[in-house]
This record gives sequence, C-alpha cells and structure tokens, in this order.
Amino acid sequence: MKNAILVSSDARWRAVTEGTLLSRGWRVASCSGLGEEDRIELAQVQAVLLDVDSLGAEEVARVMSSKQIGSGIPVIVAPGFRAAENLADFLESPAEDRNAVSDVKLRFWGVRGSIPSPGLETSFYGGNTSCVELKAAGETLILDAGSGIRPLGDALIHEAAGAPLHLHLLFSHTHWDHIQGFPFFRPAYQPANRIRLIGYSGVRHDLESVLDAQMELPYFPVSMSDMMADVEVVQVDERFECGSVQVRAFFTNHPGKCCGFRMMTRSGDVAYVPDNELNKSGLAAHMPREDAKHFRERFLGEIRGARVLIHDSQYTREEYVDRVGWGHSSLEDVVQVAAEAEVERLILFHHDPVRTDEGVNALVAMARGLVEANGWKLRVDAAREGLEISL
Repeated sequence: MKNAILVSSDARWRAVTEGTLLSRGWRVASCSGLGEEDRIELAQVQAVLLDVDSLGAEEVARVMSSKQIGSGIPVIVAPGFRAAENLADFLESPAEDRNAVSDVKLRFWGVRGSIPSPGLETSFYGGNTSCVELKAAGETLILDAGSGIRPLGDALIHEAAGAPLHLHLLFSHTHWDHIQGFPFFRPAYQPANRIRLIGYSGVRHDLESVLDAQMELPYFPVSMSDMMADVEVVQVDERFECGSVQVRAFFTNHPGKCCGFRMMTRSGDVAYVPDNELNKSGLAAHMPREDAKHFRERFLGEIRGARVLIHDSQYTREEYVDRVGWGHSSLEDVVQVAAEAEVERLILFHHDPVRTDEGVNALVAMARGLVEANGWKLRVDAAREGLEISL
C-alpha cells in the first residue's frame, strides 16, 4: 500500500488528485498547507504532491525546505491529476524498470458499455464507449470504434503534426457501442492517411456494409464513400499481422458473435476482451455446440500469461443474477479467471452506463479484496479515459 500527501489550497485539485490515487489503492492525506505546526506522520509516506498553481512559489519553497520532508521522499511540484498518475506509475513499477523506455503503450479513450454516459457522476472514469489505443513496434492499433474514437482521432492528428497516419482499426464486433464513433473519426477524412479496418471473419459480419449502413442518409449526413483517406476493409483469419505486430483473434461468449484480440509485443502480450460472459451455470452459452466448461477451458488458454488483460467487468455477481444471457461478466468471475490464467495485470472494462465513479471505485476495492483474500498475484485497475500504461 502506497501513501501520499497532497498539499493545495484548491479544494477541487485536491479532490481530483485524491480520486486518482484512491482509484489505484493508495492511502491519501490532503491538506491546504504543510508547515512546522502540521503534525503529519511521514515515516510511511512515498510521495508529497504540491499544487504550485494554488500555493505559489514561496509556499512551495517553504514546504520543500521543511524539516518534515525527508530526503528520501519524492516531492512533485505540478498541477493536475496527471502528475499523480505519472508519479503512481513510477512508484508502482519495479525499481529496475524505472529508467527503462518502452515503445509499447496503451491509452484508453472509451471505457463504457452499451451507450455513452456523460455526466458529473461519470466524469472521472469517463462516459465514452469502447476504444483503446495500442502503440507497439512503430504501429498504431485501435481497438474498437465506440464514441471514444472521436477524441482519439483528434489526438492522433495533433501528434502527427501534418505527417500521414497509418492506422490499424480492429473491430471486436459490430454492436452499436463499438462502431458508433467511426463516422466522427477525423483521420478518415484526410487524404494522406491510410486506415486498415479489420474484422475477424469468424464473427461473420460484413464489416464494410455495416459501417456503410450506419452512415446512410437517414442516419448521417456524410457517407462512408466521402471519407478521403485510403480506407481498406479486410476480414482476417484467426492469426494476422498489423505491420510487425502479431495478433490472434478468438471467439468470446456474447450474443451475435464477438471476438477478443491478443496482441503479441516484445514487452508482453495484451489481451482485449470487451464483451464476454463468463458463466459457471452454463445458462448462457452463445457459441453453438460449446458448453460453459469447454468455453472456460478454451478461454483460459487464450488469455493465459498475458501481461495485460482488458476485460468486460460490467456487473457484480449479485447484479448478474438478473442479467444472465446479456453477454457480460461479473467482476468476481473475471478476477478469478484472470488469476487462474496467471495474468499480470487486469483492467476492468466496459463499465455499466449507470455505474458512477464512486461505484467503479467500489468495484476496484472489491476486486483487490478478492485478490488479497485468495493470495493471488494479480494487479487490478479500472479503465479510465486518459489512462496510459507503458509495458
């Protein structure tokens, strides 16, 4: 358990930064100032964060020179929750990895299931539907095109600074919450860009016709043929390549057929499983001629040993009782399967649209409690828009 002290006279800054660290399992003490009169036990503190914008340079200098701040405690002077996120990544990584530079990075742009859910109560984790970015070996892979792909597209254009983009966009399936952002993906309207739209042939959805249909005139004012980029739609077999990145597709348990993807990188494998129903009862088997036992054994083989598993964790087991057959998993089953498959890090994903930030924090606490109670070696976090992971 990590411990941090936050110092800021801005209550909102303290709340956002505290939420960032609490969501990762840290213990946090926040205060408006840290003087000789403050009695805060620092023996177990791993970091002190100072909000320079609210404190001012003189107060920051006074805090940093305080006798209470030991020489072995990192002091971070920066505004905003990104400072907390970066610090947490640094302190939670193995000491030998802290100076290593990785070219394998995950970024989360949409983390909700079913329907976008913007609002004050979902602002911390985010309300956009499924979209994850993976950069590896010089390639950019985009996993699903939910509403989160719109801000991703803007970010990619900004980062490219005029250079052409070569992108691989993988679709797990064509339910609306996984394709609805595609018409708003700005890189597809720039002539110099090349975008490969990839669907697993086993899912048996005509990807091009589905994407084209949602942009027909009754639904959208611009057709897919108006996209000026070099857009190629391909249906792939179980094993395929995105440039130099090897990928394997596999069936998940979801109505209408759906797949997950396992990306092999030099820093470890990433498994993306956005919609999947892990049911022990066998009451909801969406794959023909496959019972629950066989599916579980097959699925364990697909994710075994992954460095990161991004998995549908939409319900608690109590909630799942009334949602059997809906195609989504309970948190408890996901944690158990991830631990059994010896996954290193589990990212809870596809949050229920009615789940508030407080509710997602509760799921994280529940998941970590299960890991601790069973003595499993598994790190658990919740997907959040803006979360970046370096492998």
